[in-house]
Amino acid sequence: MTRIVKPSCCVHSFNMSGCSARQRGLSLIELMIAMTLGLFIILGVVTVYVSGARSSNVNDALARVQEAGRFGISFLSRDIRMAGFDANCPSINNLLDETHAKYNADLFTLSSSVSGWDGVAGSHAAYLTNYVAGSDVISLQSAYQPTGVTAKGKTDVNAQKINVDDASASDLLQSNQNPILLVADFAGCDLFQRANAKTTDNTLERGTGPVPGNKSPGSNDFSHQYDTDMQILGFQSVVYYIGQAQNQPPALYRARFSGGVGAGKAIAEELVPNIADMQIEYGVDTNGDNQPNSFATAAVIEAAGQWDDVKAVRIWLLAQSEQSNILEVDQALAAPFNGVDTSDRRLRYVFSTTNVIRNRMP
Repeated sequence: MTRIVKPSCCVHSFNMSGCSARQRGLSLIELMIAMTLGLFIILGVVTVYVSGARSSNVNDALARVQEAGRFGISFLSRDIRMAGFDANCPSINNLLDETHAKYNADLFTLSSSVSGWDGVAGSHAAYLTNYVAGSDVISLQSAYQPTGVTAKGKTDVNAQKINVDDASASDLLQSNQNPILLVADFAGCDLFQRANAKTTDNTLERGTGPVPGNKSPGSNDFSHQYDTDMQILGFQSVVYYIGQAQNQPPALYRARFSGGVGAGKAIAEELVPNIADMQIEYGVDTNGDNQPNSFATAAVIEAAGQWDDVKAVRIWLLAQSEQSNILEVDQALAAPFNGVDTSDRRLRYVFSTTNVIRNRMP
């Protein structure tokens, strides 16, 4: 009998009934469906990731913008509220050298303790490094109480220096910047610039060395004799503005004139980065009730000669994110920043505050 032998079964395809069954696998249609479903899943994952990353960027930018705005408002509000503080002086005898070429009454007196410029650098442009055109500028002056230091003995009318107990206790008097000082008591006050260098001998001299310096002590006396109860106050003169250094974001800047002017002094410092603009209005008392009745720009106040009637200051700061393309669409801003170009899609936020000038209120 002849034996019939079946062909060998395929190594890769078999079933329980033998090798007669065809090889099993995915058809082209099934493969395309599987790939399509996989692409949808991947697209969903990518969409969720991108959305989460954008949301994280927006939240981080918002936190930084809010931080910048709060710091900027804090700096400005503190100095606006204190503008014009003079320790209740009945009168101030100005012993600074008013004939010096670097002397400026807007910077070195308390009589005009608030002034500003609308969209221009103004009178102090030479000191406002990197000023951004179109932003407002405000100048503020006040006296302030430094770290405690007290007078030692009496100070005669014609004295050329004031003796103090311990100048090392005062950061102000240890400064090398020749600070401008206001000495005061119930009878009157005197404003002068410390002429000696860093105080090591516990004296405050009023010579003619620094800038703007003092009137000659030999022929210009204190307003009266002082006793040990005299107050020794610092004099603060600051100008706030928006500046932008090369390849850097715009920022809130401050130029300080508390140590006079000249080499190494009146240097502008960056306070808060990513502040793109500042706009200011001034509240004026127009009817003599010691309350701000209307608000106007610096240009209007200057034209009307109303700086002495300013009772409050309203500030708008425009803070922006450091990175561009944070937002998906251009941002629409309200006045006074409605004309700002937002095509770079940075996140921007407007901060506003109105501060009363305490020393001009009843």
